[in-house]
Amino acid sequence: MISGTITISDVLEAQRLHRSTAVRWCYAISGITALIGALAYFHFDQEIGFVSSCAGIGGTLGEFIYSRTYIPWKVRRIYKQQKDFASPFTYTWNSEFIEAQGICGQSKRAWKNYAKFKENENIFLLYHADNIFEMLPKNWFGNEGQLDEFRRFASRSNEV
Repeated sequence: MISGTITISDVLEAQRLHRSTAVRWCYAISGITALIGALAYFHFDQEIGFVSSCAGIGGTLGEFIYSRTYIPWKVRRIYKQQKDFASPFTYTWNSEFIEAQGICGQSKRAWKNYAKFKENENIFLLYHADNIFEMLPKNWFGNEGQLDEFRRFASRSNEV
C-alpha cells in the first residue's frame, strides 16, 4: 500500500514525462530542418536555405519556450482547478488489480486494462488511453521492493 498527496511539482513532472517523446521528435525534426537549411544555403539556394534554417531554429526555440513557460503556467492552473489533488490518495495492488481510493471515490482496475506505462526517476504514469493517465510519485513508495513489484505489474500494460 502507498499513500500520498499530489503536488504541483508532481503534475509538472508527469506532464514532462508524458510529452517527452513528442519533445524529442520536435527537437530532432527542427535540428534536421536547420541542418538541411544550412546545407541548402551554402550549396543550393540561399533564400531557401535561410528560410529552412530559420524554421528549424524557430521550432527549437518555440518548443523550448512552450515547455518552460506555457506548460508550467497551465499545470498551476489545472492544479488549482482540480481540488482532489489536495486530498490524499491511497493505492493498493496485487498481481491482478490496482485499487485507488481518494476523498471523492475509489476505483479498481485490472493491470491488463492499462494502455501503457511510463516512468522516469520521479514518477510512474499509468495510461488509460493515449492522453489520459494516473500519476504515482515514486516518493510515495516505502522501499525499492515496492517500486520493483509495482513496476513489474505495471509493465504488463505494455504487453498489449
